[in-house]
Amino acid sequence: MTGTKVDPEQADGKAPFNFNSYATKKTLAKGLLDIGLLMANASQLKSLISLGPDAEYYYPNMVLICLSIALQVMTGVMLLVLGSMDGNNLEKRSTANRLNNVVVGFVFAITVINVFVGAFGIKRTGN
Repeated sequence: MTGTKVDPEQADGKAPFNFNSYATKKTLAKGLLDIGLLMANASQLKSLISLGPDAEYYYPNMVLICLSIALQVMTGVMLLVLGSMDGNNLEKRSTANRLNNVVVGFVFAITVINVFVGAFGIKRTGN
């Protein structure tokens, strides 16, 4: 019995961890969150436009919301390009790594912009 190998799946009763499945689920969840944020920004933009230039912080909010939507669209396009890249070639892997770093920077910028959009808020002023 000393020379037998123990199957990890049988040892604790659990299947081995599937990294590919985890990555797919993580990407799907991130995509759904991105769609939710894009819809929230579109809704904020609609509310801001309906209030008109009389609204408090109209122009800063308009610029920030439009910038956030533009960055989200560009991030989505970059993620599509990144997902279609083949990582076997060293040069392509380097390009993919740089593109991934740019995407991370864009996501950080989108987060900061939306914090400011939330801080300024959209509310009617006057009567």
